Amino acid sequence: MAEARACDHGCVLGRREFIGAAALTALALLQAACGDGEVGGTGPEEVTSGGPLLVRVASFTALSAVGGVARVDNGSGTPVALVRTGAATFAALSLRCPHAGTTVNLSGSGFLCPNHGARFSNTGQWQGGEPTRSLTTLTSTYDAAAGTVTVSR
Repeated sequence: MAEARACDHGCVLGRREFIGAAALTALALLQAACGDGEVGGTGPEEVTSGGPLLVRVASFTALSAVGGVARVDNGSGTPVALVRTGAATFAALSLRCPHAGTTVNLSGSGFLCPNHGARFSNTGQWQGGEPTRSLTTLTSTYDAAAGTVTVSR
């Protein structure tokens, strides 16, 4: 039979209630420690995941014009955006928020962290919201003949 004792605040907890409350508290602490719930992320330092990413520019309508931005990783590995910066130039950005590693979203012509509200320009520069640093720039190479961009990640 479970023994119940009164606490200093007038509450009474039995052994089962105590163990249940302790388990829920431990679960909440574990969830908070894991961040935004994304599997595989290790935090803001994670930038590399797998080999190079080959992007066919024609597969992304937004990249047909200078200033166009598209997420190009197809949901695997490090989240990556490609920005067309000129007729034959592109910039690749890791979409991991440098504050806590959350995947940032496209927002207009820039990016927005859904967890902390940090805003970034289409070049990855921090513009406001949660104070942090700019998005990480990834090395990219454009092959005009093939119409592809290779992104190192």
